[in-house]
Amino acid sequence: MQLIYKIEFNTTNLYFKHIIEDLIKEANINGVCKQYKGFILIILEETAQNIESFFALLEKKLPVSIFIGNSYVIESYDESLEELEDFGIKQNLSLLTNEAIKEIIEENNIDFLNDILKITKGEVSRFETHNGLKDIFLPNKDLREEFENRGYEIKLLITDTSKLDEIFELNIKDFQLLCSIERPLVKLKFKMFKNANKEFSSTNFIYAKIPDDKETVLFARALKEQGINYVLYANDEVYQDGLKVTYTKEQNIIICGDKGLFPKYDFIAKKKFNSSKEYFLENGGVYKAILAQTAKRLIPTIGVYFSLNAKNSSISINIPTKGIKEVIAIPNIYNSIKNCFEEIMDIDEHCARLITNFSKKFPNILETEVSSNTNGFESIINMCAKVLSISNAKEFEDIALSTNLSSGIQIDMKLVNLDGVNYLDYRRIVQSIMAYKMADVDNVTLIYSFYESLSEFICNYVNEIAKETKAKDIVLCGNMFTNSILLSKTTKTLSKNYNIILPKEYPLDY
Repeated sequence: MQLIYKIEFNTTNLYFKHIIEDLIKEANINGVCKQYKGFILIILEETAQNIESFFALLEKKLPVSIFIGNSYVIESYDESLEELEDFGIKQNLSLLTNEAIKEIIEENNIDFLNDILKITKGEVSRFETHNGLKDIFLPNKDLREEFENRGYEIKLLITDTSKLDEIFELNIKDFQLLCSIERPLVKLKFKMFKNANKEFSSTNFIYAKIPDDKETVLFARALKEQGINYVLYANDEVYQDGLKVTYTKEQNIIICGDKGLFPKYDFIAKKKFNSSKEYFLENGGVYKAILAQTAKRLIPTIGVYFSLNAKNSSISINIPTKGIKEVIAIPNIYNSIKNCFEEIMDIDEHCARLITNFSKKFPNILETEVSSNTNGFESIINMCAKVLSISNAKEFEDIALSTNLSSGIQIDMKLVNLDGVNYLDYRRIVQSIMAYKMADVDNVTLIYSFYESLSEFICNYVNEIAKETKAKDIVLCGNMFTNSILLSKTTKTLSKNYNIILPKEYPLDY
């Protein structure tokens, strides 16, 4: 009998196909695996008993992948479709199947005693893999803050996945992503009181992963044997630390990163790209790249590129024959609380009075410093954070994600026209938050409301642009959309009338 099994697969990389082909050989059955854009087919010509045995093997040995969608049996397929050509591009990815991990452990015996002694003494171990260097240490507030003050992002390496639910609020999706073949970084939320002393993170969240290469697999095993179930680490900037991912109900979303994704052959551009940066630059930015991926260049398409740290966030419209026109820009502001207050005072006399009263009630705010190495939304959110006596944009967002609110209050999101360009008026945002703060509205409500109001701002102006241009396709991109409040509220509203496009095969941002 013939059986055709379809696996929805949102990348043109071929490593998953090769894993399936190895399992077909292991099972010694009459079958082939074919990969097309968007899906993989397993075609078997076998007895019912052998097919049943093969699928039992698949269930046992086929790893999960961040790119997998639904899988199901189909009656037939279009045999005229062209299979994806294998260009033999070596993936920057260790395919750590269960068999591969078992083989690594059985065939290698590295002594990590010195490293383990160091970290158990509260020191930092400089750990080297073929991908680069990591500074590893046990959860410790002082060490964490020391690295963060030097500009490093601190992440968590999990050595024993069975202990995950001891410190994190996990769902099945979190666990599946962590354990997928691509070994991505996943943002996890601590259980209440498990990070009370801030030894893991300054907020209730941290990006975490499980071992992703031979050396780290062996080191993690040695740590686990000593009862060490997780360690913190900072890695060199040049080190490829994998993909950061998030998800919606409908799909997994790659936030950023190259490892396991690049180098890559793009079948639309018909060329190889070595990194996401190279790919985006070649296409003229993230929005234009998505237009190319989804064949929307010749269709009126609205693009919302909201990036936390890019200088060119905007809402734009792509008009066939005319190209892309920026409709609303996000300003790159001067990173100074004092300057911000002065600009708000210049709006009108009511705002001037607000600044005077706010400065009297919260005199320490003017003494705080704002990071000077930020742009766009990060600078704006940093300003909002500071007037709420919160350290930075990261803490601001993580507070929002910790809430159970379903609706908030209206934060002013208005436009100001400067030299013929419509900008999001950051002064009004900060002024609005300050006014509510003067009325003793709590920080959690204000922070949640910021993202809810930003979603309303997007939806309102998308509707206006769509009325004029007859656009039905909306591209959402940029790492601001990793915020689940902003993304879920925006997609829920806009999907009623438009086709929402989120990148599936490429990162959301640089």
